Amino acid sequence: MEKQDKDILKLAKLCKHWADHNESHKESFLKWKNIAENKNLIQVVENLEKAIEMLDKCNVYLITAYNEIK
Repeated sequence: MEKQDKDILKLAKLCKHWADHNESHKESFLKWKNIAENKNLIQVVENLEKAIEMLDKCNVYLITAYNEIK
């Protein structure tokens, strides 16, 4: 296999890995968003919700890139 092909395979694996890793961060964000809600930290909750939205958008691009390679 050519080096370029190995690089492309690695890139596909990395895209999938990054998306999976983001999901673990998202779980943590959700946990702490709920804690912030219970403490009435409205601005913190809003920022964590935005961060979660950004992770979701990021994962769409990562999975799209992964699927384009596969």
